[in-house]
Amino acid sequence: MMDSLDIRSLLRPLLKWWWLLVVSAMLAGVSSFVYLIQKPSIYESHTSLMVGSVIQNPNPTGQDLFLTQQLASTYADFVKRDAIRQATMDALGMTWLPYYAAHANGQLLEISVTDTDPARAQSVAQELANQVILQGPAGRTQSERLAFVDQRLHKLEEDISTTEEEIDRKKAELANELSASKIRRIETDIQTLLDKVNSLQATYSELLSTSQRGAANAVYIFEPAGLPSQPLSKGYPQYLLVAVVFGLALAAAGAYLIEYLDDSVKDARAVERMLQVPALGAVPALPDRDGKPSSRIIMAQNTLQPAAEAYRVLRTNLQFTAVDRDLRLLQVTSPSPGEGKSMTAANLAATLAHGGKHVILVDADFRRPIQHKLFSLRNTYGLTLALLGHADSLESLLQETGVANLHLLTTGPLPPNPSELLGSKRMQNVVMELLTMADVVVIDSPPVTVVSDTAIIASMVDGVLLVLRAGHTRNDYAKRAMAALQHVNARVLGFVLNDVSSKATGYHYDYGYNYGYSYVMAEEPSGAPKRASSRRNGAVRRTPVDVLMGRGRRTEPPAKPPALSGTPAMASSGMSPSNQDHTP
Repeated sequence: MMDSLDIRSLLRPLLKWWWLLVVSAMLAGVSSFVYLIQKPSIYESHTSLMVGSVIQNPNPTGQDLFLTQQLASTYADFVKRDAIRQATMDALGMTWLPYYAAHANGQLLEISVTDTDPARAQSVAQELANQVILQGPAGRTQSERLAFVDQRLHKLEEDISTTEEEIDRKKAELANELSASKIRRIETDIQTLLDKVNSLQATYSELLSTSQRGAANAVYIFEPAGLPSQPLSKGYPQYLLVAVVFGLALAAAGAYLIEYLDDSVKDARAVERMLQVPALGAVPALPDRDGKPSSRIIMAQNTLQPAAEAYRVLRTNLQFTAVDRDLRLLQVTSPSPGEGKSMTAANLAATLAHGGKHVILVDADFRRPIQHKLFSLRNTYGLTLALLGHADSLESLLQETGVANLHLLTTGPLPPNPSELLGSKRMQNVVMELLTMADVVVIDSPPVTVVSDTAIIASMVDGVLLVLRAGHTRNDYAKRAMAALQHVNARVLGFVLNDVSSKATGYHYDYGYNYGYSYVMAEEPSGAPKRASSRRNGAVRRTPVDVLMGRGRRTEPPAKPPALSGTPAMASSGMSPSNQDHTP
């Protein structure tokens, strides 16, 4: 299981930036294709040179073969030297040479030249071969020796011809001579001339054999350079594949680099390891409809949406984190503004109310109150009046939200000293009185790293829920928020990863399962037939939702939701709420 999770964490940057991989691969492929189309055709000419004379020896030894191969490798390196390049350019009257390569192939030295001009490739290949012969260690000595041998052979041929003519003349004299003494002398001369001819022929054969064998390091053109008729293949598939792979690799490296440089929270499991508190849920992004904040109260609209299911999972996981005590007073906060704490508090309160709890949602964020906008209510009276003692009763400050069993206590007029008000004894009394009116009180407090108000409230509540926004909350801010809460000995229940991308909406199911709960059916709409209670052996089997809602263990009926008794008295003014604006 852990290996699977590690692999998913490793692949998450690639899945997140999949479009970057696709675009990079397409751009690389298209660029490579355009380049190959515009690239001129390339021609290649080959020539081969024979090194040494082992091939002419019918019985070469292993040492001869080894020596020849070593010489061929030496000549292959010799071709690449500046001396050969410069001599070739001088011979052809060129200022540059096209690309060429040389390698040894046994006794052969292979030279190949590639160029956009086939004739130029042929001439350069041929001239390189010529310069190897001329510039080689035996080049000039061999030419001089061959010239000398040619002269000697020519002289021997003349001597043999002259001697043979002398033999013919002596034989003619022998035929006309009658004297015995002269006949013996002529025969002796003929034999001497025959011996001379044999000696000349032996010398001729030896010189001829020597000229044909040559030196051990002599080089000969074995195959002249040919004129290429067809260009080389441009290798479209290979180049395109390499380009696409390179584009993918570059994009993948960029994705991992972006994720590495991005210090925001992304992986809930990594946050668990960092903060040492459990992940209680992951809520997908909630887009505004028609630009209205109230559209983000999912639990007041469509309880079948995935986001609504995420809040049900959060509700149940909260219960499993507090099996030893009731969570009646819950604080929702975040490290910094803009991370969705108010929206989370509102939807969580609505979810608890949907489950049968009587819930009061308190907006204690005196810096940026938003709950009245989420529920489209007035903010002309609220918590401020209760703390200042300017209200007839706390009950009269509560407003109906349109969600059954859920009432809202807005901030009311913003005070100049919010920290003093929230830390006062009156605030504790207000909280205690609210607990007598509801089963659960949810407090939306300011960001914990911005002001000290949150720490004051955290010391009063049963548990704190920390809201983090995926891809937005910085890791260091999350750690600072956790440290601030621990400093006042706050009981941090866990965190919610908010605004999770739709690609990762499976998170809330995973975390729900980790805490013993993976799926909660939506509440049935009014008028729907009720399901039969789950029973086993005649006993009612309580589900996790039953546990959270207290079903099966309450002996007295729940308290009725507070009835709004009217408009509170406004301090030093006779203005009624209906005459006030919707915004603070």
